[in-house]
Amino acid sequence: MNSCKGICQKFKAKTYRGKSRYEDGQRRCQTCTIFLKWSKNRCPCCNSLLRITPRANNSRKTLRKKRNFVWI
Repeated sequence: MNSCKGICQKFKAKTYRGKSRYEDGQRRCQTCTIFLKWSKNRCPCCNSLLRITPRANNSRKTLRKKRNFVWI
């Protein structure tokens, strides 16, 4: 199991008002329980996969509309 080593604190994202964190490009590490400003898919600290979309269904749908995502 992965564990937080504290490296992710360097990349901690600041809170942002107006948009959702995911819309702003922030990603969430579930192991470290922190939002990161990071461009890669894995956490620099624990190497777990970062979440790029919200878990709530309504929030996910809203984000898809804002990103102009089209199902094929």
